[in-house]
Amino acid sequence: MGLDVYSRREYKQGKFVYLLDDEEKTAWIAKGHIGRCRRYRLPDHVMVDGERYTVESVEIGAYNCPKTLQHLVILDSIRYVDEDVFFRLKNLRSLYIGKGVKYWSSWHFRFCPKLDSFNIDKDSPFLKYENGMVLSKDGKIVFACRIDRPQVVIPDGVEEISNVAFWYFNKLETIVFPKSLRRIGDNSFSNIPNLRCVVLPEGFEDCVVQSFMDDVNLTHIDLPSTFTDLGTETFVGCSNLKTIILRSSIVANGFRAFDEPTTTCCLYVPSELVEKYRQDPYWSMFPNILPIEQ
Repeated sequence: MGLDVYSRREYKQGKFVYLLDDEEKTAWIAKGHIGRCRRYRLPDHVMVDGERYTVESVEIGAYNCPKTLQHLVILDSIRYVDEDVFFRLKNLRSLYIGKGVKYWSSWHFRFCPKLDSFNIDKDSPFLKYENGMVLSKDGKIVFACRIDRPQVVIPDGVEEISNVAFWYFNKLETIVFPKSLRRIGDNSFSNIPNLRCVVLPEGFEDCVVQSFMDDVNLTHIDLPSTFTDLGTETFVGCSNLKTIILRSSIVANGFRAFDEPTTTCCLYVPSELVEKYRQDPYWSMFPNILPIEQ
């Protein structure tokens, strides 16, 4: 895109407010009124003094989100839709996403309980929809999951799970991660009450802030040798942890990753690192540090 939100010219037309880039002839929707309708198609252009400006973005707070809306179409020209634009559309039943959209989060249509028809243009060069998940076209990123179910198998080839992809999934109990996985984003698996076991594959490298926060029934964590920094508040609020396995050949950085551990939580590490963990300023707060072999 061209100019940022502060540099674009504001233009009002009826009940709409656009932010215009006069050089590129593009427009962002800053305010758009939807009346009491069941079907709505986002505009793909606006005419300004006889010139066509292509609509390519829908900004935060742009729409009033009527309760009557049931069917929504996002046309091909639109490249970006803010995550909070269509929040809590309780009667939305179908969504069509054109081939211009580059990113889609689980937060985009959070609390839309009746949304059962979800379609992405098959010719989209950026996104695809498979097995209830929104993925990058190359299959390397899981952006969102649409279906809350007891077991999720992340497809082979996925390297990254994006922010909030599975946030607040109440039915999810088991996650099978592929060997290709390298990164999990902010709050990707937080607030999942029935998740009990997390086993990350060898080669996994990075958790971002609060990736598994407040998974209150999580009891077992198994982290590979390639995972050396547990990140900020990654497992905070996981109050029922019983087993943590750290396979790294060096003392992992766990500062601020956990709450105060319970006396029943056992930390398992390579035998040659047991004493180092016991003497470490952070890990020494775990009362039970044992060799993995045991």
